[in-house]
Amino acid sequence: MEKIIDLTMLIREGMAQHPAHGRTPIFLSGTRNHAAWRDFNRPNFYDSNDVVSFENEQIIICGHTGTHMDSCFHGDPESEYTIDKMPIECGYGAAIWLDVSHRFGSNNAVTAKDLQSAEERTGAKVLPGDIVLIHTGWSTVKDPVRYSMEHMGLSREAGEWLRERNVRTVGIDTCNVDAAGELNLPVHMNFLRPRSLGLRNDEFIAVIENLTNISSIPRPRFHFVGVPIPYLDKTGGQIRALAVVES
Repeated sequence: MEKIIDLTMLIREGMAQHPAHGRTPIFLSGTRNHAAWRDFNRPNFYDSNDVVSFENEQIIICGHTGTHMDSCFHGDPESEYTIDKMPIECGYGAAIWLDVSHRFGSNNAVTAKDLQSAEERTGAKVLPGDIVLIHTGWSTVKDPVRYSMEHMGLSREAGEWLRERNVRTVGIDTCNVDAAGELNLPVHMNFLRPRSLGLRNDEFIAVIENLTNISSIPRPRFHFVGVPIPYLDKTGGQIRALAVVES
Protein backbone atom coordinates (compact mmCIF):
# COMPACT_ATOMS: atom_id res chain seq x y z
CA MET A 1 0.00 0.00 0.00
CA GLU A 2 1.06 3.57 -0.68
CA LYS A 3 0.27 6.77 1.19
CA ILE A 4 0.09 9.95 -0.90
CA ILE A 5 0.73 13.30 0.79
CA ASP A 6 -0.10 16.54 -1.00
CA LEU A 7 2.67 19.14 -0.70
CA THR A 8 1.01 21.77 -2.90
CA MET A 9 0.00 25.32 -2.00
CA LEU A 10 -3.63 26.13 -2.74
CA ILE A 11 -3.88 28.57 -5.65
CA ARG A 12 -6.22 31.46 -4.88
CA GLU A 13 -6.44 35.20 -5.43
CA GLY A 14 -4.45 37.15 -2.86
CA MET A 15 -2.20 34.22 -2.03
CA ALA A 16 1.28 34.79 -0.62
CA GLN A 17 4.16 34.75 -3.06
CA HIS A 18 7.46 36.43 -3.83
CA PRO A 19 6.88 40.14 -4.58
CA ALA A 20 8.89 39.92 -7.83
CA HIS A 21 6.21 37.73 -9.39
CA GLY A 22 3.30 40.13 -9.56
CA ARG A 23 -0.27 40.06 -8.26
CA THR A 24 -1.47 36.75 -9.59
CA PRO A 25 -3.49 34.67 -9.91
CA ILE A 26 -6.44 36.66 -11.15
CA PHE A 27 -9.57 34.62 -11.80
CA LEU A 28 -11.91 35.85 -14.56
CA SER A 29 -15.23 34.58 -15.84
CA GLY A 30 -14.94 32.01 -18.58
CA THR A 31 -16.88 31.36 -21.76
CA ARG A 32 -19.37 29.03 -20.11
CA ASN A 33 -21.36 28.94 -16.89
CA HIS A 34 -23.94 26.59 -15.46
CA ALA A 35 -26.73 29.20 -15.25
CA ALA A 36 -26.54 30.08 -18.98
CA TRP A 37 -26.40 26.44 -20.02
CA ARG A 38 -29.60 25.64 -18.18
CA ASP A 39 -31.44 27.91 -20.63
CA PHE A 40 -30.59 25.44 -23.40
CA ASN A 41 -32.72 22.89 -21.51
CA ARG A 42 -30.75 19.90 -22.78
CA PRO A 43 -31.85 16.87 -20.75
CA ASN A 44 -29.38 14.68 -18.89
CA PHE A 45 -30.02 11.22 -20.34
CA TYR A 46 -29.24 9.64 -16.97
CA ASP A 47 -31.53 11.87 -14.85
CA SER A 48 -34.82 13.18 -16.25
CA ASN A 49 -35.00 15.84 -13.53
CA ASP A 50 -31.63 17.30 -14.53
CA VAL A 51 -30.23 19.29 -17.49
CA VAL A 52 -26.75 19.34 -19.01
CA SER A 53 -24.54 22.31 -18.02
CA PHE A 54 -20.87 23.28 -17.97
CA GLU A 55 -18.72 26.06 -16.54
CA ASN A 56 -15.14 27.21 -17.11
CA GLU A 57 -12.89 30.12 -16.15
CA GLN A 58 -9.92 32.16 -17.33
CA ILE A 59 -6.87 32.45 -15.10
CA ILE A 60 -4.07 35.02 -15.33
CA ILE A 61 -1.08 33.59 -13.51
CA CYS A 62 2.68 33.99 -13.23
CA GLY A 63 4.62 30.79 -13.86
CA HIS A 64 6.21 31.23 -10.43
CA THR A 65 2.97 31.59 -8.48
CA GLY A 66 2.27 28.87 -5.94
CA THR A 67 4.13 25.57 -5.80
CA HIS A 68 6.27 25.64 -8.92
CA MET A 69 9.53 24.63 -10.54
CA ASP A 70 12.06 27.15 -11.84
CA SER A 71 13.59 26.50 -15.21
CA CYS A 72 17.29 27.11 -15.74
CA PHE A 73 16.38 29.89 -18.17
CA HIS A 74 14.80 31.69 -15.20
CA GLY A 75 18.33 32.22 -13.86
CA ASP A 76 20.47 31.93 -16.98
CA PRO A 77 19.80 33.79 -20.24
CA GLU A 78 22.13 31.38 -22.07
CA SER A 79 20.37 28.19 -20.93
CA GLU A 80 18.30 26.18 -23.37
CA TYR A 81 16.33 24.71 -20.45
CA THR A 82 13.05 26.62 -20.49
CA ILE A 83 10.34 25.07 -18.34
CA ASP A 84 8.97 22.95 -21.19
CA LYS A 85 12.45 21.45 -21.67
CA MET A 86 13.22 20.66 -18.03
CA PRO A 87 13.63 16.87 -17.81
CA ILE A 88 10.68 15.01 -16.32
CA GLU A 89 13.11 13.35 -13.90
CA CYS A 90 13.60 16.69 -12.13
CA GLY A 91 10.12 16.24 -10.67
CA TYR A 92 9.92 12.48 -10.41
CA GLY A 93 12.02 10.06 -8.43
CA ALA A 94 13.73 9.09 -5.20
CA ALA A 95 13.55 11.79 -2.55
CA ILE A 96 14.52 12.66 1.01
CA TRP A 97 13.36 15.46 3.29
CA LEU A 98 15.50 17.32 5.80
CA ASP A 99 14.04 19.06 8.85
CA VAL A 100 15.68 22.40 9.68
CA SER A 101 12.60 23.90 11.33
CA HIS A 102 14.55 24.52 14.56
CA ARG A 103 15.97 27.51 12.64
CA PHE A 104 12.47 28.91 12.07
CA GLY A 105 12.42 32.70 12.08
CA SER A 106 12.22 35.78 9.91
CA ASN A 107 15.09 36.21 7.43
CA ASN A 108 16.95 33.18 8.78
CA ALA A 109 19.40 31.39 6.51
CA VAL A 110 19.78 27.61 6.66
CA THR A 111 23.46 26.70 6.85
CA ALA A 112 25.44 23.73 5.57
CA LYS A 113 25.84 22.62 9.19
CA ASP A 114 22.03 22.67 9.59
CA LEU A 115 21.65 20.39 6.56
CA GLN A 116 24.40 18.05 7.76
CA SER A 117 22.79 17.74 11.19
CA ALA A 118 19.35 17.23 9.64
CA GLU A 119 20.70 14.44 7.46
CA GLU A 120 22.27 12.74 10.47
CA ARG A 121 18.99 12.89 12.39
CA THR A 122 17.15 11.07 9.60
CA GLY A 123 19.37 8.01 9.82
CA ALA A 124 19.40 8.08 6.01
CA LYS A 125 21.72 9.61 3.43
CA VAL A 126 21.32 12.22 0.72
CA LEU A 127 22.25 10.25 -2.38
CA PRO A 128 23.41 11.36 -5.83
CA GLY A 129 20.37 12.04 -8.02
CA ASP A 130 18.04 12.60 -5.06
CA ILE A 131 15.24 15.13 -4.94
CA VAL A 132 15.81 16.90 -1.61
CA LEU A 133 13.00 18.77 0.18
CA ILE A 134 13.91 21.28 2.89
CA HIS A 135 11.37 21.75 5.71
CA THR A 136 11.83 25.13 7.40
CA GLY A 137 8.25 25.44 8.67
CA TRP A 138 7.85 28.74 6.81
CA SER A 139 4.75 27.54 4.93
CA THR A 140 2.83 27.89 8.21
CA VAL A 141 3.19 31.70 8.06
CA LYS A 142 -0.28 33.06 7.27
CA ASP A 143 0.53 36.74 6.81
CA PRO A 144 1.22 37.07 3.05
CA VAL A 145 3.47 40.11 3.52
CA ARG A 146 5.63 38.38 6.12
CA TYR A 147 5.68 35.17 4.08
CA SER A 148 6.93 37.05 1.03
CA MET A 149 9.26 39.63 2.56
CA GLU A 150 10.82 37.85 5.59
CA HIS A 151 11.17 34.35 4.17
CA MET A 152 13.82 31.85 5.14
CA GLY A 153 16.16 30.28 2.59
CA LEU A 154 19.47 28.53 2.04
CA SER A 155 22.84 30.14 2.62
CA ARG A 156 25.46 30.02 -0.11
CA GLU A 157 27.29 27.29 1.84
CA ALA A 158 24.08 25.24 2.14
CA GLY A 159 23.67 25.39 -1.62
CA GLU A 160 27.26 24.24 -2.03
CA TRP A 161 26.66 21.35 0.41
CA LEU A 162 23.79 20.15 -1.79
CA ARG A 163 25.85 20.63 -4.94
CA GLU A 164 28.64 18.48 -3.47
CA ARG A 165 26.12 15.66 -3.02
CA ASN A 166 25.17 15.80 -6.68
CA VAL A 167 21.43 16.06 -6.02
CA ARG A 168 18.94 16.38 -8.87
CA THR A 169 16.42 18.85 -7.43
CA VAL A 170 16.00 20.95 -4.28
CA GLY A 171 12.56 21.96 -3.03
CA ILE A 172 11.76 24.28 -0.14
CA ASP A 173 8.66 25.46 1.74
CA THR A 174 9.37 29.16 1.14
CA CYS A 175 8.92 31.50 -1.83
CA ASN A 176 12.66 31.64 -2.52
CA VAL A 177 15.41 29.02 -2.21
CA ASP A 178 17.77 31.91 -1.39
CA ALA A 179 17.45 33.62 1.97
CA ALA A 180 15.81 37.05 2.13
CA GLY A 181 18.36 39.81 1.63
CA GLU A 182 20.68 37.68 -0.52
CA LEU A 183 20.53 40.14 -3.41
CA ASN A 184 23.10 38.20 -5.48
CA LEU A 185 20.99 35.02 -5.20
CA PRO A 186 23.98 32.65 -4.87
CA VAL A 187 21.92 29.48 -4.53
CA HIS A 188 19.96 30.23 -7.70
CA MET A 189 23.24 30.91 -9.52
CA ASN A 190 24.80 27.68 -8.22
CA PHE A 191 21.79 25.56 -9.13
CA LEU A 192 20.44 27.15 -12.33
CA ARG A 193 23.58 28.67 -13.87
CA PRO A 194 26.15 25.85 -13.57
CA ARG A 195 28.46 27.53 -16.08
CA SER A 196 29.24 29.94 -13.22
CA LEU A 197 30.98 26.98 -11.57
CA GLY A 198 32.75 25.88 -14.74
CA LEU A 199 30.18 23.13 -15.31
CA ARG A 200 28.09 22.18 -18.32
CA ASN A 201 24.62 23.69 -18.78
CA ASP A 202 23.06 20.26 -18.18
CA GLU A 203 24.69 19.95 -14.75
CA PHE A 204 22.02 22.11 -13.13
CA ILE A 205 20.02 21.43 -9.98
CA ALA A 206 16.30 22.09 -10.43
CA VAL A 207 14.51 24.35 -7.93
CA ILE A 208 11.02 23.91 -6.47
CA GLU A 209 9.54 26.65 -4.26
CA ASN A 210 6.40 27.21 -2.16
CA LEU A 211 6.01 23.63 -0.96
CA THR A 212 3.78 22.89 2.03
CA ASN A 213 3.15 20.04 4.45
CA ILE A 214 6.63 18.51 4.17
CA SER A 215 6.68 17.53 7.85
CA SER A 216 3.66 15.25 7.25
CA ILE A 217 5.85 12.84 5.29
CA PRO A 218 6.20 9.98 7.82
CA ARG A 219 9.69 8.80 6.88
CA PRO A 220 12.81 10.45 5.50
CA ARG A 221 12.91 8.64 2.17
CA PHE A 222 9.98 8.53 -0.25
CA HIS A 223 9.07 8.97 -3.93
CA PHE A 224 8.39 12.48 -5.17
CA VAL A 225 6.06 13.46 -8.01
CA GLY A 226 5.88 17.09 -9.16
CA VAL A 227 6.19 17.74 -12.88
CA PRO A 228 5.75 21.34 -14.12
CA ILE A 229 3.21 22.63 -16.61
CA PRO A 230 5.16 22.91 -19.90
CA TYR A 231 4.63 26.57 -20.78
CA LEU A 232 6.44 26.94 -24.11
CA ASP A 233 9.79 28.78 -23.78
CA LYS A 234 8.90 30.13 -20.34
CA THR A 235 10.76 30.35 -17.03
CA GLY A 236 8.62 28.44 -14.55
CA GLY A 237 5.54 26.31 -14.15
CA GLN A 238 3.16 25.15 -11.44
CA ILE A 239 3.40 21.60 -10.18
CA ARG A 240 1.12 19.35 -8.13
CA ALA A 241 3.68 18.15 -5.61
CA LEU A 242 3.10 14.73 -4.05
CA ALA A 243 5.06 12.52 -1.69
CA VAL A 244 4.39 8.83 -2.28
CA VAL A 245 5.34 6.75 0.76
CA GLU A 246 5.39 2.98 0.91
CA SER A 247 3.36 1.71 3.87
